[in-house]
Amino acid sequence: MKRNTRSLIAGFLILTLATLACGISIPGGAAIDNAATSVAGTINALAETAGVALTAIPHDLPTFDLPTLPPVPVEYPIRAAFVSPDGNLYTWAEGMAAPLQLTFTGDVNSSSVSPDGTLIAYTRYASYVLVSLDIINSDGTNQRTLLNAAGFAALPHPAESVGVEPYQIKWAPNSHILAMNTRITYEGPGLQIGDNLFLINGDTGAMSTLISVGPSWRFFYSPDGTKIAITYPTGIDIYNSDGAKIAGPVLVHDFINTASEYAWVTSPVWSADGATLAGGIPPKEPWVDAPANSYVYQVAADGLSGGLVFGAPMPGMTGGSVAVSPDLNKILYYTRLGLPADNTYTLHVANIDGSANVDYATGRFRGDPVWSPDNSHFFYTLGDGLSSNSFIGQVGVGPAAVMDYNNAIDAQWVDANRYLVTTNNAGRWRLLLGTIGAPTGLIYDSISPYTSRLTFSVNR
Repeated sequence: MKRNTRSLIAGFLILTLATLACGISIPGGAAIDNAATSVAGTINALAETAGVALTAIPHDLPTFDLPTLPPVPVEYPIRAAFVSPDGNLYTWAEGMAAPLQLTFTGDVNSSSVSPDGTLIAYTRYASYVLVSLDIINSDGTNQRTLLNAAGFAALPHPAESVGVEPYQIKWAPNSHILAMNTRITYEGPGLQIGDNLFLINGDTGAMSTLISVGPSWRFFYSPDGTKIAITYPTGIDIYNSDGAKIAGPVLVHDFINTASEYAWVTSPVWSADGATLAGGIPPKEPWVDAPANSYVYQVAADGLSGGLVFGAPMPGMTGGSVAVSPDLNKILYYTRLGLPADNTYTLHVANIDGSANVDYATGRFRGDPVWSPDNSHFFYTLGDGLSSNSFIGQVGVGPAAVMDYNNAIDAQWVDANRYLVTTNNAGRWRLLLGTIGAPTGLIYDSISPYTSRLTFSVNR
């Protein structure tokens, strides 16, 4: 089609449309307004009808179960608190040229650092009599008493008892909440634990009772703070952190003869996700010449699976017969070497089920071996007194002797490569920072000899 022809047709169409528009000849455009109103009314009516129709039809939106993500672990800067042999409280953190002395009363007995390192709870005693449970900011400010002697005396205890003292004092993970159970004291020896687990707010001082358990028990928070294991002389129960019982007993074992006035309970190790626990149980009669096997257990916190996974003759360790690695995959344990009078043992490294078992070291061991958070290295000490030496062991690798101190007493790892350790040289106490493959650093030196010991805590 030619261009002129297309132009003529276009012009004709425009003229036709204009003529039709002019044909709607209603003065003032009223017809247009009325038409518009009519159209709008029709549209609105249709919309209402559609709305009613849509509303009347029942329908459910699809739902989706989103996975529950575990809380992201928070690792705060290292903060240690320690009680010097003369009974004063100190604190130390990385970057400090010297520890900071926080108290000068000479009556501090124990300390506990909050997870974030900002608060330090401590107990005070005078002539072996409880004075108070106090708390202080780690910078030395805002010292206050959480519970004095009268407050402890008001806690539940049998009428024939002398009084009440703190037994376990632990910070609930990722919080400023102190968890505490109590020891019932009598005129004479023995260990009786009060029935209640108390919670104390470190910021406000408010105190409440979480659960009532019964005599002879200990508590262990899961690393994420969501669960609490309650261990008693014949088993383990699991509670939510709000006090509701989840499962129990998740493990049942014989009552252990301690040949003393206290009842033995196990000290489990939690998995990082709070799903599993593991530990050791000595034989029912551990004091006979040829004791039966000790056992390693691994159980689910919900009580639906798990049990005993390995057994062997194992002399007891603190709270059990084995040292379980943080990932619950490996164990360290002793077996007797030679006659009982020799007091000589073999240190074994194995998988938690006893497989891949290695005789790692032999000798007269002092205390329990301690796992590093890396699940590979561990600390142990051989020998007696000033002739003792400490070693850093490693799975699959021979031990490395630590040559710049001896007579180690207590040790605790602060990360995969470093640990705090106390030493005693004829009453002269030191707190040291050890590092794998590097010289040991000095944090504190009592210089003078003391009969009392140095104790410490760290937010790890």
